[in-house]
Amino acid sequence: MGIWTGRDDKGGRDSAPTVADVGEHRLIDLITRPLASSPEVILGPGDDAAVLVSPPGWLLLTTDMLVEGVHFQAGYGTPVQLGYKALAVNVSDIAAMGGTPWAAVISVALPGSTPAEFVESLYLGLDRAARQFGVSLVGGDTVASPGSLVINVALAGKAAPGTVVTRRGARPGDLVFVTGSMGAAAAGLFVLQNPGSWPREAAGSVVRRFLEPVPHLEAGKLFASFGVGALDDNSDGLAREMHEICRASGVGCLIEPERLPVDAAVREIAAAAGRPWWEWALHGGEDYGLVVCVAPAAAESLVDACRSANIALTRVGLITVREEGLWTAWADGRTVPLLPGGFEHFLPDGGSHGR
Repeated sequence: MGIWTGRDDKGGRDSAPTVADVGEHRLIDLITRPLASSPEVILGPGDDAAVLVSPPGWLLLTTDMLVEGVHFQAGYGTPVQLGYKALAVNVSDIAAMGGTPWAAVISVALPGSTPAEFVESLYLGLDRAARQFGVSLVGGDTVASPGSLVINVALAGKAAPGTVVTRRGARPGDLVFVTGSMGAAAAGLFVLQNPGSWPREAAGSVVRRFLEPVPHLEAGKLFASFGVGALDDNSDGLAREMHEICRASGVGCLIEPERLPVDAAVREIAAAAGRPWWEWALHGGEDYGLVVCVAPAAAESLVDACRSANIALTRVGLITVREEGLWTAWADGRTVPLLPGGFEHFLPDGGSHGR
């Protein structure tokens, strides 16, 4: 499938037939061809409810909604990429609890002018992510929308009792680590929002990171097995995630921006745009790496385990007492308050760093 270009010159969406031509029941038949499943699924899509064998241990539930014009824009990638991302961001929430994703239901609200081909491709992307991360697609809903396209994913995961890691366990003296690299998704969004003569290879790299995020599932499981203090995924920017961890745990933090792992492609795009690379790394979000707080006594063993598992792990800061607040510490000796930044719904333009 090519790039989804959105509305045509006559106000409709490109290509035919549309979902209005096909109708709800034919559309459901189209998108519920054999989807990712497992032996735990007794009955999948097609009835009033799915039937699954209850997993042992603890059940995790998460949901995310993607709204056209807020979370994604027409023309930013293919429908397959959009479907893939819709499920992947939910998988990242399960990873941030140290769990294993299990089964999902997908609901979509579609304008009548949406091409049926677009919806089929969207579900191809959902199915691709489901197979990659071991998720069974067991049902959902399709409804008409009078306005924007809306995609909602509800995902169940599982974890062994007592192994779930939350944001509430950070303690003063803990070291703060991040997995993977940072700032690429924000740089990719910037490139999409500002078409121009960007360095081609670097631009392609960061755009892919924005459109096709990879949740750090194995890292989350490893952290849970180590009993780390606190865990979160980098969906809204490191600064905002640290505010959430510190608020939940009743602590402060000190982050060293110059330690942040940032790819050469991000630095190249930032230099071409005349912007500081650390702004995307601190406030950009949508990288979907993990932020983990761990006691110093366990840090060396965790670093060794990550190295053995080929998980990129970088120390970026320190948890302090609440009274010391949240700060960034720079190599030249400056300390600057760590403001949340990132994206926040209901604020004008999503806040100071909104997308």
